[in-house]
Amino acid sequence: MKAIVVDKDYGSVSARELMEVQESYKQAGIELEAYHFQTEEEIMEGCRGADAILATGNPPITRKVMEALPELKFIQRFGAGVNSIDLHAAAEMGKIVLNLPGFCAKELADLATAMILGLIRNTAYYDREIRKGKWPKCQYLLPGDVREMTLGLYGFGAAGRYLHDIFHGGFGTKVIACDPYVTEDVKRRYPDVEFVEFNRMLKESDIISIHVVLTPETTHVFNEDAFRQMKKTSMIINVSRGPVIDQKALAWALDEGEILYAGLDTVEKEPIDPDDPLLQMDNVILSPHSGSYGAGAKKTQIQMVCGLLPEAVKNGRIPARNIANKGVIEKITEYEFV
Repeated sequence: MKAIVVDKDYGSVSARELMEVQESYKQAGIELEAYHFQTEEEIMEGCRGADAILATGNPPITRKVMEALPELKFIQRFGAGVNSIDLHAAAEMGKIVLNLPGFCAKELADLATAMILGLIRNTAYYDREIRKGKWPKCQYLLPGDVREMTLGLYGFGAAGRYLHDIFHGGFGTKVIACDPYVTEDVKRRYPDVEFVEFNRMLKESDIISIHVVLTPETTHVFNEDAFRQMKKTSMIINVSRGPVIDQKALAWALDEGEILYAGLDTVEKEPIDPDDPLLQMDNVILSPHSGSYGAGAKKTQIQMVCGLLPEAVKNGRIPARNIANKGVIEKITEYEFV
């Protein structure tokens, strides 16, 4: 069986970690090669005859790519997001897309916490000014009290729940959430969380933290209209996917005083354009899509990748929670979905 890493230089997985995956695959009879392809054409040309594609980042695994690779059976992401993969086409063609839901949920909550407190306490601003030789003692934005704020969670999956635990459990912060897909069982387990509609979350939250996957429904859901509904003293944090926020609208909202702060681990175009106005704003904290970077998450990530495909090949078993295109399950009979 032949597998190919198509974007080894993306930056989220080290050469040592890829060697670890390579060794585990070898024991299962899977030959793993690593390249860095950036276009559909490069992937189609370089992956001929491959049974599996591994994606450390977000390469374009489109219908066109999959149609050109008839032998392809598996697409393995090293993360949770699958927005660059055509899931519908993959399910239609019987190709199994594997991802790692929740592998870095704690780390994402930790990063959101760091951004929230860093913005409220002006830490990045003070650090920058001191390095310029200044001493802005008790200057810039007056910090509010997070204990008296309302935290709105857009998405109440694992990362959102960890963030709830940090702020409600640690500070006593009021938490509301907008997630139409959350189950009644989860709601019963979090009786202190009020689940609200999107517009109400916008109006009542002092802090909004985004924890959703990128879909047509969530793309640019935070636009000019949304920012106009938010409090002028409010903050938005994004540790999910960049296009959930209309970035031009965000720059406008910050410049016009429609909202006060923003913390972004992801942006619409990565790396961010050097002339992006967000780079000139002291009330913005930026991170290079590194929310998953942490000792615990890295260990879990590599363990999961080392196990998923080899387990499928050797024992014919695949955890259903790791299948991103659930529609493929009814088409496949050679594997047991557990």
